[in-house]
Amino acid sequence: MQFATEMYRYNRWLALALTFFAFIPAMAQINSPYSRYGIGDLYTSRNVVNKGMGGISAAFADPQAVNFQNAASYAQLQTVTLDFGMEGEGRTIRNADKSDSYRSGNLIYNYLALGVPLKKNKKGFSTWGMALGLRPISRMNYKIQDYDRLPGIDSVGTLYEGSGGANRAFLGTGFRFGGFSAGFNAGFTFGQFTVSSRRSFVNDTVYYFQSNYLTNTSYNSFSMDGGLSYQTFVGRRYQARIGASGFLGGSVNAYRDVVKHTYVLNASGGTDTVDIVERQTNQPGTMELPWGYTAGIVFQNPDKWLIGIDYETANWSSYSSYGQKDQLGNLAIIRVGGQIIPNITEARNFFRRVSYRAGFYFGNDYVKTADGQLPIWGVTLGMGFPIRRWNLYSNQFTNVNTSFEFARRGNDKSPISEQLFRINVGLSLSDIWFIKRKYD
Repeated sequence: MQFATEMYRYNRWLALALTFFAFIPAMAQINSPYSRYGIGDLYTSRNVVNKGMGGISAAFADPQAVNFQNAASYAQLQTVTLDFGMEGEGRTIRNADKSDSYRSGNLIYNYLALGVPLKKNKKGFSTWGMALGLRPISRMNYKIQDYDRLPGIDSVGTLYEGSGGANRAFLGTGFRFGGFSAGFNAGFTFGQFTVSSRRSFVNDTVYYFQSNYLTNTSYNSFSMDGGLSYQTFVGRRYQARIGASGFLGGSVNAYRDVVKHTYVLNASGGTDTVDIVERQTNQPGTMELPWGYTAGIVFQNPDKWLIGIDYETANWSSYSSYGQKDQLGNLAIIRVGGQIIPNITEARNFFRRVSYRAGFYFGNDYVKTADGQLPIWGVTLGMGFPIRRWNLYSNQFTNVNTSFEFARRGNDKSPISEQLFRINVGLSLSDIWFIKRKYD
């Protein structure tokens, strides 16, 4: 009866989370000219706990958080944990001379993950765990209006538009042997993006049909990533953990539809095709995706404080789509962060049990312009709130995690710079399942 009641509570939360995550993607309204490159804006796909500490993840492990960036951390899971989060983003785009700006606000999902400990040793510590979930990889959405003059012909206006994104469903497992941990994720990555270029002539005396060059590309592949970590004691109270995770690149199957046509605007505001110049349907091809890795180290006094540093890189310069290269360079970011808990056992003062987090990061984004790769930096703050259990005999533990991020992409030399402010909220629901009854 107790197990059935616990299952009901988790199924209720899981149903709510799935409904929420199915609705959120329709609300995303990101608008970034730089999402036109590669597969779009790369999403900082990390747990809210990690995001509050500058994004460190390579050597991080928490018994009540699913760190899907390094599958070796699954071996540290102590309880069944349902972990999901969402993000609100405010973005300001400015041109080089700061004469014009554009603002947008977005509500998007972070991740949905379920972690399960599978085996524990005689001391009750987990040695084998697994996790599964869904997380975003990239987002694309831009709308750019450009005016130019074709020599000897006429003035033209071109509207560049793009939308789409990529997601990854994953299933992974992690093992621990003494101080060593290892794990891997098997995943299915799928994405789609649509780009178009609409051109119209600006002329008062001669009428021209408007033209559109539309490409719709979809791609999918099975992929794997793996991770390692090693933990040791420094003195009697302190721990040091080093970790690394990585993924392999390679060819990905893709299919695209290409349409080149002229059109006119109709009375209802839509378009009517006049003539189709070219049409290709379900054209097969490949996309070359990069390899990459993250390595880091963490020092901590368990349940009191933690500090860590990561180095993240990926060779996006090797990316191509249907044999065409793009203006991309190798990603390289350094992340530093940590947390402090004043007194995790404090009974009277709630805020002394709260986890306080902070961090920062800096490096090069994977987009290249005429002035080189875009610099990127950000600072983060976060808090983790432990929620009181249903009663003294309950095995359920709930944490509400938050993070706040201020970041900038580009600088005064960049043709366009972006200023971002993000608020992340995550909910971690943990429970101890499969307890043998001692009394009926």
